[in-house]
Amino acid sequence: MAQGEPTRVLVVDASQLVTEGLRVVLQRTQRFRVAGVAHTAGEALRGLRALLVDLVITDIDVPGAAPLQTVRDAREHRPRSPVVVLSGTDAREWVDAALDLGASAYLLKTTPAAELLSAIAEVLRGRSAVVDRRVGEQAQMLPRLPPRTALENLSAREFDVLAELVKGLDNQSIANRLFISTDTVKSHVKSILRKLGARDRAHAVAIVLGRGVPHR
Repeated sequence: MAQGEPTRVLVVDASQLVTEGLRVVLQRTQRFRVAGVAHTAGEALRGLRALLVDLVITDIDVPGAAPLQTVRDAREHRPRSPVVVLSGTDAREWVDAALDLGASAYLLKTTPAAELLSAIAEVLRGRSAVVDRRVGEQAQMLPRLPPRTALENLSAREFDVLAELVKGLDNQSIANRLFISTDTVKSHVKSILRKLGARDRAHAVAIVLGRGVPHR
């Protein structure tokens, strides 16, 4: 990237609402240009291979691959381009996993635009391990879930939904927090109940918080 030119960004998220929102926030500063948008892991990989990218912003769980796969792909194909994870979950284990794989920052989707841009600027100046100050706040206030390794039959997104169920949120609130549709939430809840052997949402929460592991 030549000096004075906008930073070229690849934005990766399953939600078009999120990617378009980021495009607006980034490009109105005139310091950034969204070079590509991807809604699946495959699209992200093709973008990493084909586009000139100075920065990657990605969610944890992108359709088409395992969680954090886009972080892995970015470090392999664009090792000089920092990766910012923009997530809907504040679980510390995901922060650590993302940073261990080479992400430079872990920010939450609830981060105000000004703080988001400030954190990205720090990353571009070479700072690493930039973590949203709100990470862990919900975990400190509410009952703690067991480690995801104890719930390995749940996908990363199902685990995120379960974490919101523990807080007593309804489907619409969960959808708003995780930037997914209510239909997607309903699908995840149905899968969670089946995998945990739970009768209903309350039973699922009781199983996880009371016993730490699902029915076998």
